[in-house]
Amino acid sequence: MQTEFSLEAAIEGLNKAIQADPKNAEIHCKLAIALAEQGNSSAAIESYQAAINIEPRHIPALNNLGSIYRSLGRTEEALSVFAQVIKFEQNDVSAYVNLGSLFKEKGDISASEMHYRKALSLTPADYDANFNLANALRYEGDLNIAIECYERAIRVEANFPVAHYYLANALKDAGRMLPAINSYSEVISLVGDPSFRASSAMQMYRMSVAHKAECLYALDETVDLRQFIQKVTESDQSNIRLASLTAFIAHQYQEADMYPFCRDPLNWIKIFDIKPHFENFEESRVGLISYLNEIPQIWEPSNATTKKGYQTEDQLFNLQNSMLKKLEEVIKLKIDEYYTEFSSRSSVFTSRWPKQGKMKSWYVRLVQGGHQDAHMHHLGWLSGVVYLKTIKYPTNREGSIEFGLHGYDYKIINDQIPNKIHQPSDGDLVLFPSSLFHKTIPIQQNIDRGVIAFDLMPDP
Repeated sequence: MQTEFSLEAAIEGLNKAIQADPKNAEIHCKLAIALAEQGNSSAAIESYQAAINIEPRHIPALNNLGSIYRSLGRTEEALSVFAQVIKFEQNDVSAYVNLGSLFKEKGDISASEMHYRKALSLTPADYDANFNLANALRYEGDLNIAIECYERAIRVEANFPVAHYYLANALKDAGRMLPAINSYSEVISLVGDPSFRASSAMQMYRMSVAHKAECLYALDETVDLRQFIQKVTESDQSNIRLASLTAFIAHQYQEADMYPFCRDPLNWIKIFDIKPHFENFEESRVGLISYLNEIPQIWEPSNATTKKGYQTEDQLFNLQNSMLKKLEEVIKLKIDEYYTEFSSRSSVFTSRWPKQGKMKSWYVRLVQGGHQDAHMHHLGWLSGVVYLKTIKYPTNREGSIEFGLHGYDYKIINDQIPNKIHQPSDGDLVLFPSSLFHKTIPIQQNIDRGVIAFDLMPDP
């Protein structure tokens, strides 16, 4: 991601280059890309059109222009542009994918499938081409054809666990639980003992284990589910997503939690007031918010649960800022206090407490209507939130953090599910196990809410 300053410098340089060489379609296209990244869609459209006027067969400019029209909801213009792409380049797979998506948005399912299948027919019989097309189709929401592509990729390279994993996820999303279980089992078998693999393989293995258990639960395969969890527990007791599921299942079945990571996670929440640790908390708070609001932020990031809000990347504490460094020191102090208080409890959560103290941290700013859906942090160990700007006079618990056992699409048998809600104030620090589901209740007033969220990461 380019910073605002570097983007402005790039745009300025490209404008000068156009003045020197106004008939260069490539420079116009590069300027359009920079303008689009800056969020200036109208200017980007003009620059793409300038490139196309100079060079009507400029395929990258046409494809990018069509994508902007599509993002703006200008469907007919997008259809026209992608049709031009195919006129000039009949084997452009991405244009067919985009046309399939546009027709799907219009409700023309027949035309949509025709274009998706045309993209499929143009994809050569190799692993990468089919795998990449499958990912694009899954992103567009056409799961059935995406599944076909993943299966084609697997026929080419049957021993690549990542293709089996993506296929399993697509099958699960499509509600095809039995074949999803088989695909997750294939991943587990191919990865083998994750302790001898890279961290990415470990995470794919653990997610496959958790997703397989979720599918078994969805199908009411209680005997197989219990046997599977028991077997997993023998070799891995630190699967955070599986711990979320087993805590919920224990409540639904009214039985003890089979998985030992962190039983009864609602009883592991701790709230601190960090204001006394600052000479002038209000001054520090206002200064830190001002600084954070200048950092590049993403609106509703696709890989997060933030809705109607902005979020930074997750390396805040790597920034050279004295206010952040002070806050990090206070957070680490409170994490130590948390561990001291809870260490006497019997759990994997405390017995295998991270020693390295590595953290990931990010800033979240919600606006009116902003909220976060129920989620947990499967890569973390201990999670936390520092409240920098809260709702002074809240109504209907707006801006509160709500903890509970239910999340994602877990089937509910017993709807009397326990929860805990905390209405935060400026300077509150909330700590809890990363396996615990939590969400933010939507903000009703026209007021921003700003927090720093973080995870204490498990040791490698």
